[in-house]
Amino acid sequence: MEKIIVVCPKCKKKMKINNKRAKYRCPNCQEIYKFGIFRKIIATIKGVIDGFFNTIRDIKNGIVKKYRDTVATYKYMKQLRTHMKNDPNWSNYRRQQQEEKDVTPKKSRWNFFKKK
Repeated sequence: MEKIIVVCPKCKKKMKINNKRAKYRCPNCQEIYKFGIFRKIIATIKGVIDGFFNTIRDIKNGIVKKYRDTVATYKYMKQLRTHMKNDPNWSNYRRQQQEEKDVTPKKSRWNFFKKK
């Protein structure tokens, strides 16, 4: 059975009860709490509303995070571009990378079976 948290009307402390209609005794003040159909409906509606607002909050936080990540990436790329323009050796960077690569072709398995 699913448990829910309710507030005792007398002592205002939270207590965990089963999600079924019954009478419950508060562990703090010993007051009897009746959990009837009306309170069960209200608890269900409250749970749905809380879930809806949590979803909206998560969507908003996701959008804000994506926006901040985009701004940070833009600033980083802008900084890279300014440093590339100031560095005279940067224009030769790609050419140097190609020269450093080993240009020998890779041997394939099929070359073993070819006639020589």
